[in-house]
Amino acid sequence: NAEVIAAVGDRPPRFDPMAFTGRAHPGGPAEGAGLGGSSEQLSSSAVNRIIMEFVIYCGRAAFLCYPVYLTGYWGLSISWVLLCLVMVTWWRKNRQFKDHRIGTAIDFVDNEDTVINRELKSALQMASWVHFPDVEKVDWVNKVLQQAWPFFGMFMEKLLKENIQPAVRQSSPALKMFTFTKVHFGHIPPRITGMRAYTQEADQKEVILDMNICYDGDVDIDAEVNAPIVAGVKGLKLKGMLRVILEPLIGQVPLVGGVTIFFIRPPTLEINWTGMTNLLDSPAFSSLSEETIIDIISSLMVLPNRMCFPLIDQVKVDQMRFPLPRGVVRVHLLEAKDLLAKDTYMMGLVKGKSDPYAKLRVGNRNVKSKTIKESLDPKWNEVYEFVVHEAPGQELEVELYDEDTDKDDFLGVQNGEVHLKLQWFSLQADPSLLRQHAIYSQLKYVFFFFPLCIVVAQVIEHEKKSPLGSLNLPLSRLLSISNMTLDQRFQLERSGASSQIKLKATLRVGGSLGEIQLTVRYANLRRKLIVVINACRNLFPCSDNGTDSYVRLYLLPDQTWRHRKRTQVKRRTVNPVFNDKFEYDVSLEEAQTRKLDVSVKNNKMLITRERKDIGMVMIDLSQLDLAKGSTEW
Repeated sequence: NAEVIAAVGDRPPRFDPMAFTGRAHPGGPAEGAGLGGSSEQLSSSAVNRIIMEFVIYCGRAAFLCYPVYLTGYWGLSISWVLLCLVMVTWWRKNRQFKDHRIGTAIDFVDNEDTVINRELKSALQMASWVHFPDVEKVDWVNKVLQQAWPFFGMFMEKLLKENIQPAVRQSSPALKMFTFTKVHFGHIPPRITGMRAYTQEADQKEVILDMNICYDGDVDIDAEVNAPIVAGVKGLKLKGMLRVILEPLIGQVPLVGGVTIFFIRPPTLEINWTGMTNLLDSPAFSSLSEETIIDIISSLMVLPNRMCFPLIDQVKVDQMRFPLPRGVVRVHLLEAKDLLAKDTYMMGLVKGKSDPYAKLRVGNRNVKSKTIKESLDPKWNEVYEFVVHEAPGQELEVELYDEDTDKDDFLGVQNGEVHLKLQWFSLQADPSLLRQHAIYSQLKYVFFFFPLCIVVAQVIEHEKKSPLGSLNLPLSRLLSISNMTLDQRFQLERSGASSQIKLKATLRVGGSLGEIQLTVRYANLRRKLIVVINACRNLFPCSDNGTDSYVRLYLLPDQTWRHRKRTQVKRRTVNPVFNDKFEYDVSLEEAQTRKLDVSVKNNKMLITRERKDIGMVMIDLSQLDLAKGSTEW
């Protein structure tokens, strides 16, 4: 009954008298059962309703047929009837289209998150050049790769045996006998799914290309890990962003002086291993994991490492492989809000909060923040600095997790915000800017971002870990040299008479750590050295409210606890005023042989992970006129 009434209330269906006679269809019950039984059991009200349906059906048919009758009666053309039918049909279709648009809009408003997530999932599966207009479709590059792939395989075989094989052997003592016995890169080349060329952002003497590379190849590689243990690879998947730099551009053939290639970030890698039967229990195979392979690739061609191919003799490989970074980015991780509550209690019946922490990464450097217990709106107020080797190109990646005893949960999928403050510092070659500034020094692979007095280089025997020689390089030598760069051979200490090391050291001035004003003088009548800590300015902000700072003093070489002197703490300011005076019982002659070690520190609590040291300065008292005294920043 309900079905019939609903149909009548909406619109009368096409009338079929046999539908109410209780006629049975094969394999099913009688259709009349929907009305309470057979036709003999119909009530008078049901019969009246059926008759009413039939009358309405006949009336509607007469209403539709009457205009046709009038058209023939008056001798009009049938075209008028057809025109009316077309108009009615168009009106109905237009009404349905409007209703659909309104319904879609209402559905989007009611289910906004679901619709966006669904559209993003379908969109992200497309190639990057579909979504980003500055990324070009590069089918022609893939055709070139297809043609050149056999020759590339020969190059890769040489690279594996000459570069990768020694790197694998050095990665673990269990792999010191690792040897490639078969190398074949198959017939399937990698595909470039998108390419972007930098023009305005790049130097006029270079071309920068970013390529989205995707490789799902049929490689066939066999290796002897440690006889009789063998390993093999039958298939390899790799995805990543490959940067190609053509520099310098020159006015003669081949127009490009060299080619540099590297991954901006570590690529993703999936390996189909073979020979697993005798490898599962092998310590050598545990060392030969996909993470180890990624580390080896990173050591060769993931920033800051590069693969360089000079095309002319005038180009220096060291300049291509070790360019100076673009700058330093200082990241203030301040807070987050509205994070997901991942912790539950009593078998999930009670909803808790989260214990959030953050992971930050730029290039190959990763840092982890402190964990804030039981909070959905954590406040970290932590500061980190990252070297940026390529800009544009490199990115700051921030991920939030809920710390758990078993496995940490990822946060930030559905909701939540993180508050960051970013500062950019370019690296300058002006020694006059070195007044209490952060120092950048490049010593092959080693980078320093804090004031130093000495760079120490050691040559060590790989197997025995015994030193073969060392070099102490005072950074003060770099201050008086043009461009603050040393590139030469140095005599090694504690080594042979002819033992030398060739290195290049570059000093650069980056982000400011602030300044301190001191007054230093000698009181002859009292025979005391007097040091007054006047003030500091532009200190490093360790929190939103500034810094709780104090100054610590040592009169070198005395560095014991009882010789330590410190000022009072000035809270919540980056420009503290101290006016604290300290006295030392030394003669004038002895004072002129001493050095004053001055450090500005953050008065952090023991339970926090804020930075303790803000900056330091070493004052050589022999360079001051202590009798007259001086006040300087």
